[in-house]
This record gives sequence, structure tokens and C-alpha cells, in this order.
Amino acid sequence: MGRYSRKSTRGNYGMEKLHEAIKKVQDGMSKRKAESIYGIPRKTLTRHLEGRVKKPGSLGRFDNVFGKEAEQVLVDHALKLQQMFFGLSTKEFRKLAYEFAEKLGIVHRFNNDSAGKTWMRLFLSRHPELVIRSPEPTSLGRAVGFNKPSVQKFFDLYRDELSKDNYSSDRVFNMDESGVTVVHRPGKVLSRKGQKQIGKLTSGEKGQTTTVICAVSASGIYVPPMMIFKRQRFTNLLLQGSPPGTVGACSPNGWVDSELFLTWLNHFISVVKPTQSRKVILILDGHSSHKTLAAVELARNSGVVMISLPPHTTHRVQPLDRTVFGPLKAHYNSECDKWMVSHVGQRISQYDIASLFGKAYLKTATMDKAISGFECTGLWPYNPDVFGEDEFLPSMITDEPQPGSSNDKVS
Repeated sequence: MGRYSRKSTRGNYGMEKLHEAIKKVQDGMSKRKAESIYGIPRKTLTRHLEGRVKKPGSLGRFDNVFGKEAEQVLVDHALKLQQMFFGLSTKEFRKLAYEFAEKLGIVHRFNNDSAGKTWMRLFLSRHPELVIRSPEPTSLGRAVGFNKPSVQKFFDLYRDELSKDNYSSDRVFNMDESGVTVVHRPGKVLSRKGQKQIGKLTSGEKGQTTTVICAVSASGIYVPPMMIFKRQRFTNLLLQGSPPGTVGACSPNGWVDSELFLTWLNHFISVVKPTQSRKVILILDGHSSHKTLAAVELARNSGVVMISLPPHTTHRVQPLDRTVFGPLKAHYNSECDKWMVSHVGQRISQYDIASLFGKAYLKTATMDKAISGFECTGLWPYNPDVFGEDEFLPSMITDEPQPGSSNDKVS
């Protein structure tokens, strides 16, 4: 069903012109002249001036109902809920508008316990700061976990370590894992308008995940990655075409475990070459494989200070998550797309992953992305105030009152 389109031009002059015309006539201007200047019929002006409308100065059925201040309460409430990852659908917002009008005792023409679709459309036209968007799924754990006390505690710990030594940007690193698969996500394609289902070939419906461990410094130095394949035995053929210096390994599920993390940590130390007199900071998440006694002792003895991020905060405080992994996945999918076009009828195998990932990695691993990642997370330059109060709102999801409560003042 298409969107309703008005057949009449009645009321197109808008409330602002209506109010101005009424004021001019009240100040002595003739109705004929007001009609000529503002385009408002004399009969309409007469009805408003003589008080023959329920709400003088309104445009009728599809007026804003609430008035500017009350409407702003609805706007602020919707935006605050969206910031808390509890955004309202238009259906939910229309129901909220009905309940708000009832609570305030405002005369309205809403039916079926909900404001109408036309009211909603006009409301959005009056408030361009509100738009309808498709949200990204966000887990409750992440929403609640990213709270001010835990983030502040991390930044305090990080500041204390920075103050112990004269660290420079090339001695502060972030490490994280990501996954790539032989079944990529195809990009958008051209198709016939109106066609419901669009397909594009991939190597299969479900593929094995290969874990990639990356590390980068605040100065833009990239440590060659490690690739972990899901298989029993490793062969160097798996790394053909991978970024220079890449190391490889295998595990039963393709994920990192405590032993493989030790392998990566030794790789990191051999590349970065920290010492007790020139330590480096390694910021990473709190995965169990990172916390073993062997890993902690190896890091301590080698001059690596490991600092763990708080749980459920990596999507905001991890530089690799913020500026590198997104473009990396996009480039990888693009390379897979091109491979499928060039190898008609063939499937991407484990032996092709390193080459496809290598091309994507070399396009992604730029200094500006690394530097921006550390800057936007407040890790370098050190900035514990990088996150505003509104960004912690999702952790306070139970504290948001309904509009019209004692916390909302509408005069």
C-alpha cells in the first residue's frame, strides 16, 4: 500500500502564515488584503477571528495536537531511547503519542489507542532531526557493560601505567581477533526493479571460519597477522599470498586457545622487540586465553605490559574494532566477489583464503586508520573524556521515565 497523498491544497499556507495573518487583521489590516498577501481565504480568517474553531490558529484535523513544547518532549524522549539502543518504531511512537495526549488531557482525534499514520508523517516533517533508520542489532550485555564506572576504571589503570614510563605512540599496541570464511557476504548488485529475491553465488551456505589475529600501534605500525585454520595439520601452502611476515597455525575449531595465544605473543615480541628498559603496552580483551600464567609470565619477562579492556566494551574502546576490522571485512568480501567471477563453477577453499585476505589487508592496513582508531577511543592521545554522557545512556536502560511523568515539565 502506497503512502497517502493529499488531494486538496487546503491549509498549504501553514500555521506560521495563518498566525501572522490573524495578527495583522487584529492590528487593522483588511481581510481582503491579508488574503492577497498570505493566500489564506477570508472565510478561514473569519472563522478563526470569531472563535468558530475549537482551537484558534490551528489548521484542523492534522494539526500538531500537542503544541511545540509538548511535541519537543516526545522528540527528546524518542532520541534518548534511541541513544539507549531502545529506539521506538513508528507504530510504538504513535501509541506513545496517544498515551501522552491522554495523560495531558489534550483534545485529539486519535483512534484505536494510537495516533494516525498521517499525523506521524506530518510530525516527522515538523521535526527533521528524527528520521526512520534500520538499527544494528546490539546485545544487552554490550549495552549494559559499557558503563561509565567500568570505563573510567580502565582509563585510570591505563593512565597509571602511562605515567610509569615515558611511553611514545610506537610503544602502545592494540591486539584483537577477527574471523574470515570461505562463504563471504556478497555486495550489492544491479537488478530489475520490483524483483523480490536477488541471488549471487558464494562458495557454499556455511563455511569454516579462519581466525585472524591483528595488532597495531598508536603510531600506525602493523604487526604481521597470525592466521589460525580449522584443521589438524598445518602446511605453509595455506599461507600463500598472505601479508608478508604472517605466521600460521591450526586448531580443531579454528579459534585461538591458550597455546596459540602464546605462539602469537612470541611472534609479537619477536617483531616489536620490547625490553625491560623499553616496555610496550598491549591493550587486549579479557578472553581466557590471554590470562594464563604462562602468557602473563612471558609478557612480564619480555617487557610487555598487558592491559585488559572491561567486558562488553571492546566495540567502543578497541581501536581495531572501531576503524580497521570493518573496512577489512568489506575489502575481503570484495576480493571474494572478484574471485568467484574469475573462477566460474569453483569454490573458495582454505588454500585461497590467505591470498584473498592478503589483498584485503594490504588495502586496509594504513597508518591513518590505526591513528584514527586510537584517537577515537581516547587511547592516544590519552583522553578519558572522549565518550560523552549520552554514550553511557544504554547502561541506564531502566532509568528512563515515560513522557508526561513528574520529570517532564510541559507548560
